[in-house]
Amino acid sequence: MKTDLAHIYRLARLDLGLIFRNRSALTNAVLMPLAVTAFLIFSAREQGDPANVEYIVTGQIAGLLVYAPLVNLAGFYTSRREELVLKRLLGGPASATAILGGSAAGATAVYLLQAFAVAVTAVVMGFGLPENPLLVLVAALGGAAVFALLSMTISGVSSSGELAQLATVPVMLGCLILSPVIVPADAFPERLRQIAEYVPMTPIADLVRAGYGAAFEWSSLGVLAAWIAVAAVLARRFFRWDPRRG
Repeated sequence: MKTDLAHIYRLARLDLGLIFRNRSALTNAVLMPLAVTAFLIFSAREQGDPANVEYIVTGQIAGLLVYAPLVNLAGFYTSRREELVLKRLLGGPASATAILGGSAAGATAVYLLQAFAVAVTAVVMGFGLPENPLLVLVAALGGAAVFALLSMTISGVSSSGELAQLATVPVMLGCLILSPVIVPADAFPERLRQIAEYVPMTPIADLVRAGYGAAFEWSSLGVLAAWIAVAAVLARRFFRWDPRRG
């Protein structure tokens, strides 16, 4: 266990170093998501409704999950598999769990840094700190687990890093459009609202807002736990260590 944690830590540091040294990765995984978030927040602020601004701010703590833990990580896993990096790592002292967990931990660290920046923005804008920070942390870490596992699934059916990132787009758009991170659930027709309740990002956004004082519902934790289990089964079924191309 301790050995696995040590390998996860080292591989996460390696991934973070690669992200922050590579201009393209830094832009796509770190800066662009923050720019999109800033645009959404300040666009809402221009409308002059503080409740809507708070809704967008808290929603973006969940919405940022589609970037580093999903889009960027799916590309990482696929590129390294096709370049036989994963196979070489698997032949070393690190276990499969440590190899995959190291990259997931690096992506999660990037996401948590971005979420922290949004939380600081919330304080600066007068919305204060979360009333239940533990609930926000559970939502963030649980959400990172879901999307990291989904990135493994998508990687397994993609033949290149670029195609893997393209394959994440339907998941990303579905989560951002249907989940209550930008558009309130009440804006959807009843049938669509019922579907949106089971989109993986919906319970994460609900738990984040519960951490900031909204009503807490145990069903949100249940749906999040169910998505972690489903994503784990899918990742186990579809992720592959051997290249898809000869």
